[in-house]
Amino acid sequence: MRALIQEMVEQYDQPTIVDMEAGLEHLSRGTIRYVDCILIIIEPYFKSMETGAQLNRLAKELEIKHVYCIANKVRGTEDERALETFCAEREMNLLGMIPNDDSLITADRANLAPLDYDTNGIAVMAISELSNKLINLDRKSTRLNSSHVLIP
Repeated sequence: MRALIQEMVEQYDQPTIVDMEAGLEHLSRGTIRYVDCILIIIEPYFKSMETGAQLNRLAKELEIKHVYCIANKVRGTEDERALETFCAEREMNLLGMIPNDDSLITADRANLAPLDYDTNGIAVMAISELSNKLINLDRKSTRLNSSHVLIP
């Protein structure tokens, strides 16, 4: 996997998104040392947030320049505050939050992409906002214009 990602970075001038399994293995094995940006997905549960913090530390040790966290399955203001506090205390850059949305489960059961199921769903809207943030980061010369993004 490491060689494939390296080849993609060196040979192609196109953004590439790699969705990896959750956990520390890809970072600890150096699989992602060639990426420009990593998006760490966390949920408002202690174990998930702690794993995200470990990923954040390892990504910085690998000198990945752009490390962002995205909170998923956020159930309300209490979760939002807990996530914001946790990330701030650990110097994790929280890019945004995706609210818990039962329509995602319903879409999955219907074998539909969430966007095809409900274009105005709260999670779909939040994901759209996050994609716009990433595009705007690209415009601010964060190297995302030709980056390779990893989502563990």
